[in-house]
Amino acid sequence: MPIQVQIITAFLVLRDRMDDAWRRVRDDRGELTGSVIFLAALAVAAAAVAAIIVIKLRSNAEKVPG
Repeated sequence: MPIQVQIITAFLVLRDRMDDAWRRVRDDRGELTGSVIFLAALAVAAAAVAAIIVIKLRSNAEKVPG
């Protein structure tokens, strides 16, 4: 095989590998971002539940005579 054909073949193989790697990185980043957003939403929901519990406890504590 002439050297030019080998160089072009190697270039095409490397280009395909780089394209595949780039697509995997983009997919992983998207999944990571989705996971982070989901965890942030869960944290906000947990903070809201904690605030509601504290408000109810404080309200009940004020009703206790004493």
